[in-house]
Amino acid sequence: MLMRGIVSRFMMTGLALSLAVALFPQARRQASSLPRIRIESYNVKLELDPALHEMKVVAGITVQALETTDIIVLEISENLSVNRITDLQGGSIDFGQDETGPGELAIHLSKTLAAGESTTLKAEYSGGFDLDRYSRNFTKDESAAYIGMEGSYLLYQSKWLPVGKLFTDRPTASVEVTVPLGMTAVGPGTPLPIVTRETAETFGWAATQPVATISVVAGRYFERKLEFGELTIDTYAREDHIDAMRKSAEALAKVLEYYQQLWGAPATGKNFRLVEVDDRLDLQQGMLGTIFVTHSEVAAPAPPVRELARRAAYQWWKDTVGVQSAADLWLVDGMSYYAAAQYLGEKGGPEALQDEIDNLAVLGLKFESRSTVREGIGLGYGTEFYESVVAGKGASVLNMLKGILGPAKFADVLKQYRDQAAAAGGSTSVFAKIAEQAYGQELGWFFAEWINTMGVPNLQVDYVVYKTRDGFRVSGSVKQDRDLFRMPLEIEAVGDGSSERATIDLNGRTTPFDINLFTWPKQVVIDPDNKILRDSDDLQLKVQLTLGDDAKQKSNYVDAIRAYEKALRINPRKSLAHFRMAEVFFEQMNLQAAANTFRDALNGDQDPKWIEVWCYLYLGKIYDILGQRQRAMAEYNKALNTKDNTNGALDEAKKWLANPFSKGSGEEFRDNE
Repeated sequence: MLMRGIVSRFMMTGLALSLAVALFPQARRQASSLPRIRIESYNVKLELDPALHEMKVVAGITVQALETTDIIVLEISENLSVNRITDLQGGSIDFGQDETGPGELAIHLSKTLAAGESTTLKAEYSGGFDLDRYSRNFTKDESAAYIGMEGSYLLYQSKWLPVGKLFTDRPTASVEVTVPLGMTAVGPGTPLPIVTRETAETFGWAATQPVATISVVAGRYFERKLEFGELTIDTYAREDHIDAMRKSAEALAKVLEYYQQLWGAPATGKNFRLVEVDDRLDLQQGMLGTIFVTHSEVAAPAPPVRELARRAAYQWWKDTVGVQSAADLWLVDGMSYYAAAQYLGEKGGPEALQDEIDNLAVLGLKFESRSTVREGIGLGYGTEFYESVVAGKGASVLNMLKGILGPAKFADVLKQYRDQAAAAGGSTSVFAKIAEQAYGQELGWFFAEWINTMGVPNLQVDYVVYKTRDGFRVSGSVKQDRDLFRMPLEIEAVGDGSSERATIDLNGRTTPFDINLFTWPKQVVIDPDNKILRDSDDLQLKVQLTLGDDAKQKSNYVDAIRAYEKALRINPRKSLAHFRMAEVFFEQMNLQAAANTFRDALNGDQDPKWIEVWCYLYLGKIYDILGQRQRAMAEYNKALNTKDNTNGALDEAKKWLANPFSKGSGEEFRDNE
């Protein structure tokens, strides 16, 4: 009886499971077994209601099945509610939102699609991205979407459109955006005629060639068309910034001309748009034919050349070449940041190039331990973490590859990659194959340790000097903390009036070297041109200073002080770290701590030189706040005696000598450079 009862219950359980599978087919589908599809085109009608922070969308989506299937699964923001899915004849199609997983839209087709067959669906949905009313769990990037009267933006990564493979599909697109009268909407591709109704206008945009990202921005824009030789740049800006946009457009035109000389015309041709956007979009690049510039960047005295150069390069590497998977995005963002470094070097010379390469190394090390480059998308597209790992470290990887191949071969690799990958989309494997052909040797180890692995090497050198018949011989070894890391490494022995270099194949914990030198070697330098991204005190000091500056800019003073303290543990005499921390104390009105720390800055290495004059100025202000006028005037006079007018320091000193400084007297928190 007991056995019969067990068998009976087992049979009933099996029957229940069979019914569940029959009634709920999604129950038997795991994420790894979802059918592969490709989105071929969008036909979108978007209506924005900025006053209510809401949107309504009717999206026609043409989908091609890459394998036989009766279900299509797309991703869509959890902030949006799908109301209806229909076919071309208007017949309803069954669907389930969040059925196969959070943020997924499962569409159950009425008939099976064969591999290679396409179908067009129409999705109707609505919602918004108001932080007070909608969940933002769908993304780690809070600058991805917003709808409001002060300006709206729906960036591709917010999944405001149902997407197949994020950043991989390259559909054509037609987008109509309806906004209240007085607002302008900008989308990807070529503008279509504007349709005006009673209280609204509809702006149309068409991308007849494949487009990598479909985004929309809208605001109270004033438009001005500017011509620069064969280039046309339409500027969209606030009324009070329309004239100021010209200097950014002029800078952008020079960047675009430089890139066209290197790589030919991008997918957008010779027509571009420069659009003013919210400051929260400072790490966002733009879209096909459109390059972003933020409110703060437009208002600044000088155009943001570095940022424009990075965003402009995106037109080539993302929209013209694209990627086959999210793991290959470093070939977009890394290429864009490295291209900007090349442009800055072209404009400012070898020193400017090296400065930017150093900046990229610091950027790459900021959050390097959070992810491999290949998996960087998991950090949240467009976040500071993503920028560090994918763009910063990715650009440094390209610079190291240039060091291995040589400048001429590296430039040829980029051209070949652009030409070969533009049709099917770029990938690390395609890029690596082209690089190996140029190098003449296998490079799998290089991409494995830099793209697929976290961590950077820490290198140390030990050596002894021997007197020889012709001079001196430096015999030593380079030691590293990673026994699997390998890399060609330059070592330089520096003497009085002469120096000699040797290149070794760094491999294993210890690698020996010998260098002959005519004069007595004063020092031995590892990687003298900083070609290798590595863990050194100098770079870590710069990383902590950068992290502190970032936190200070966000008024996150606790994290700022913590970062500056880490910098001082690396180099206790670093005046810049003392100075930045003293500025934080000053902002917090912790005047005694500020005064002590400004004095520490004066007793440090005083690098850069302007620290001296600004320490005296701040000390004078502190004494003025405390009512100690004579001591304040003494500090202002010390500032004048330096004769250093960096950032108008001498003018400040004269100003506060004439009238005592007081907090709130028009003084702003100054970010000295």
